[in-house]
Amino acid sequence: MVNRNWPTRAGVGRGRVAATVLLCALGAAASLSAAGVKGTAKLDGAPPKRYPLQMNADPKCAAMHGGKTVLTEDTLVDPQGGLANVFVWVKNPPAGTHPVPATPVRLEQHGCLYTPRVQGILVDQKLEIVNGDDTLHNVRALADKNRPFNIGQPPATAPRIKTFTTPEDALKFKCDVHPWMFAYLFVMEHPYFGVSAADGTFSIPGLPAGSYTLVAWHEKLGQQEAAVTVAADGSGSAAFVFKPPAQ
Repeated sequence: MVNRNWPTRAGVGRGRVAATVLLCALGAAASLSAAGVKGTAKLDGAPPKRYPLQMNADPKCAAMHGGKTVLTEDTLVDPQGGLANVFVWVKNPPAGTHPVPATPVRLEQHGCLYTPRVQGILVDQKLEIVNGDDTLHNVRALADKNRPFNIGQPPATAPRIKTFTTPEDALKFKCDVHPWMFAYLFVMEHPYFGVSAADGTFSIPGLPAGSYTLVAWHEKLGQQEAAVTVAADGSGSAAFVFKPPAQ
């Protein structure tokens, strides 16, 4: 995914972690298409300190936030330990082909930040890159398996459309104009993935009955794997617990 300052599968934080997987009956029998996985990603320990972003390097960026301090977003943890922006996917998906959605995935530049920070896209699905700010951005895709690109995007210009032809984990985006801006995109061959919300919850809908391996990735805290079994009459649930980085 090119020299980067974030952990890869071969880098820090990699490891297989045993996770407890609980299956619960839903009462009425669910169809195969309704079976799926819900779960949580949590941080067990004190969250890393968040530091102020140097928004005043671009006065327009600072003005967008009314002069308020904006903190780093690489590790977002709620008061209950819920960990946001964990990308979770099925390592051994069921066989089958998957049509490419007609609706593009959207990457926005808003308030001199990328939104969302972490998301997934299918191979050959369109990525719509939008500049909603009244300032110049550039979008550099640090791809390893796909074609890298680096495009300028002035304010009030049309969205830029890109596609990716090869699966790739955690393809990193950065803005050379605003060096605090980062985002990550997983290019997938199947739709069985999800991203944890602000409270750490995630879901992978539509996963048929069977036994699978889930992978959970966080940009600073590494990667874990867990086994899950989805029964035909219910949905599986998985819990991933990450540890704070060593000080």
